Amino acid sequence: MSTRRADLDQIDRKILNRLQRDSTVTNAKLAADVGTSAASCLRRVRRLRETGYIEREIALVNPDKVGPRLVTITEVRLNSIDRRSRDEAIRLIKNIPEVIICYNVTGSRDLLLVSVFTDMADFERTITEPLSTVPQIQSINSYFAIKTVKFEPIIQFDETR
Repeated sequence: MSTRRADLDQIDRKILNRLQRDSTVTNAKLAADVGTSAASCLRRVRRLRETGYIEREIALVNPDKVGPRLVTITEVRLNSIDRRSRDEAIRLIKNIPEVIICYNVTGSRDLLLVSVFTDMADFERTITEPLSTVPQIQSINSYFAIKTVKFEPIIQFDETR
């Protein structure tokens, strides 16, 4: 499924698609790829940054190069669904650097965490022990990734319209 916003035209969407795959591309190459002049492309990229479509540009580290890592998916069920309890649990979780994604979800769990650790002891020390003592948390259930099948952190924009 692709995303389309009324305030983005076809060239803007092409720019966003290309920059998500390689933000180090030169402006001249990007302009040629999306079919516009270099000056127009530069103005568009600046506008996309200023309006928040491009939030930040980061480097994705190759996990195979940095050594073995334990990727976990953890479900968290809160004791109460009141906003204060949820906000307090989220505040605590946001302060755990190993948690790289935290979603507030529907269903039988309240939060879904994706985390990366050096090993099982690191996981226990960072997630299991601290979170099991938080009064707002009723239960935690974790899964351990065997293999990354797909990791493509891209929001695909429709370029046809």
